Amino acid sequence: MYLDRLEYKKDLLKSFDGRCRLLSGAFLIAALVCSKNDLVLAAAIGVSMVILFRELRVTFLRLIPVNMMAVALWLPVAFGTPIHTACIYTLRINAAAMMYMCFVIPMSISAIASSLTKLKAPDKLISLFILTYRYIFLLHDRFWTAQKSMRLRNTSYNDVGIWRSLSAVFSSSLVNAHLRGGKVWVAMLARGFDGSFPVTVLFHWRLRDTALLTISLLFSIVILCTN
Repeated sequence: MYLDRLEYKKDLLKSFDGRCRLLSGAFLIAALVCSKNDLVLAAAIGVSMVILFRELRVTFLRLIPVNMMAVALWLPVAFGTPIHTACIYTLRINAAAMMYMCFVIPMSISAIASSLTKLKAPDKLISLFILTYRYIFLLHDRFWTAQKSMRLRNTSYNDVGIWRSLSAVFSSSLVNAHLRGGKVWVAMLARGFDGSFPVTVLFHWRLRDTALLTISLLFSIVILCTN
């Protein structure tokens, strides 16, 4: 899987409590998204690169799809939109994405889900998050298997009918995913699933977690005040 090849091996914030990381990241990302100061956004990107300096290659690979979406922001420039506006939005996207990579991305799915549970997030939201992450890989594997079988049959992408075949494979994958979802739900109920996942990570809130959360909140206020 593409995401599996982009896992962070080293996490400088690993020792901090998961709840602290989620809250700190949420405060900073919200402030950066609302910021209109390009210097502040550039500084946030620089600080994020310092935190992720051991994993810059993975970080840049993760930023590729982010900036591909940002390309749409530059299209109106040809029709008179100020370049500075497009730059601000691009910096916002990259700063928020890199801040998310610092605080949240290196955490495991179980740690994120357990932290959300401790923060009293809705059980349905947590269940949807875990199941989406789990079964998006199954959808990818099924689609990859069908695509591989087409290649073994010497199907060329230059053929006109290849796209029709790919659309049929994709639609059948969605239908099979729906059918599998019903079976998975019945299996989960048979195992005593009550709508919430158990907390599997031990939490220890320390003084450094309070310090990080306080610093993040103060920086968020400073960022908002510089607009």
